[in-house]
Amino acid sequence: MVIGTYMLGTLRTYLLDQKKLEVLTRANVIASVQIDGFDEQVIEKKMETMPIEVGFRAMILDSQSRVYYDSYSEGSYEGKLFIYSPVTEVLLSGKDSAGFYEEKGKWNIEAAVPIIRNAKTVGAVLVTANGDSIDGIVEHISQAILIFGAVLVLFVIIFGTSMASVLTMPVEKMTRFIKNMPKDKLQKCEVSSKDEIGELVTAFNELIDRVAELEEKRRAFVSDASHELKTPLSIIKLLSDSLIQTENPDPQFLREFLTDMNEEVERLTRIIQRLLDLTKMDQSHTNMNVEVVSVTALAGEVCEKLKPLAENKQINFIYTRPDDDLMMPIDRDSMTEAIYNIADNSIKYTENGGTVKLELLRDLGNILIRISDSGIGIPKEEIQKIFDRFYRVDKARARDTGGTGLGLSIAMDAVKLHGGYIEVSSEEEKGSTFTIVLPFESGTPAAPEDALIQESVTDGGGDGHA
Repeated sequence: MVIGTYMLGTLRTYLLDQKKLEVLTRANVIASVQIDGFDEQVIEKKMETMPIEVGFRAMILDSQSRVYYDSYSEGSYEGKLFIYSPVTEVLLSGKDSAGFYEEKGKWNIEAAVPIIRNAKTVGAVLVTANGDSIDGIVEHISQAILIFGAVLVLFVIIFGTSMASVLTMPVEKMTRFIKNMPKDKLQKCEVSSKDEIGELVTAFNELIDRVAELEEKRRAFVSDASHELKTPLSIIKLLSDSLIQTENPDPQFLREFLTDMNEEVERLTRIIQRLLDLTKMDQSHTNMNVEVVSVTALAGEVCEKLKPLAENKQINFIYTRPDDDLMMPIDRDSMTEAIYNIADNSIKYTENGGTVKLELLRDLGNILIRISDSGIGIPKEEIQKIFDRFYRVDKARARDTGGTGLGLSIAMDAVKLHGGYIEVSSEEEKGSTFTIVLPFESGTPAAPEDALIQESVTDGGGDGHA
């Protein structure tokens, strides 16, 4: 509406300027006619050769503002004084004057020019015209704009409603789909377009996949945890029932049963502790206590903790470290748990008299913690599964060693929290190597390979493949 009003105003001004130029031209043509004196009959005769069109009025005045000619027959000013400021200004200045003005809702255009004879102003010509034709044009265009605007608004409403329906229909369809989706069964929404809505549906389907995967892992975890907890409880229940049903049990018999029950209680305690460790690890994303720690000293502390276990199996436990102290920001507790779990596994799955080696290296921008053993090894097809929760390569052997199937999973979570990863290589009956790779930012050059210091943590013997 504002633009239309502005355009109409601009158009009206342009047409009025053109009309003013036309009126001024007519006035100059009349003034240029050589008139000998101001004889009314002579002027009348000469003006007959210059017909005045409808809507125009021409007046010829002498230097005293007396009208000698008026093209209007009704209300003519002929023979009368016509005191009008534009005419007076022209008579005094000898210069043309032209303009337009609005009166009672009508536009009027006028031009006054001097009649020059012998370099003197002897009279003036006044030509006026009404702006009816201009008002008609503007009114016609205004109506056209209003009609066009109404049609445009109607079109926009119809088109906008249609487009809104087209755009919102997929969203409404997706909303209904989500609302009607069974709570116990996640379903994917069909992708019917490649636009933004299609991308939204694709993202939703990917989210469904992730939720389904997490739900499957949750169910598997609950099932595995229930099974792991049920086994020692079942054994304890069986042993206790046997004791209850046995009258006057032999002390030695009683001691053996209580010893077995105690072992199952300890196993149950280990499982619960591992589950608590997993819960703690899941929360560590927001609760990590990062500080600059000597990884060299931390690895040494882990070796000292595992020393009794290695000595008990006469395993040669070797700790190899660089001669300089490797410092980096880590969460001390979670990284200790990761190194401990992997090294503990290596000792448990290495035969008596074997070898377990823990190496601390620096390679370019990483710190490497490599734990190798001469144990039973891992089948190639099992390597990708060993970090799954409750997964054990040899379930029977795991029961003998007290394993819960959670240690490596906890280790992997801890390493991932630090932006690292774990590499695994293994060969059955020859041993396995686990390498923890941690990103390390330091300007200190890495120690050369020949600068490594080997420390024998235990005095046990045995050879193995590392």
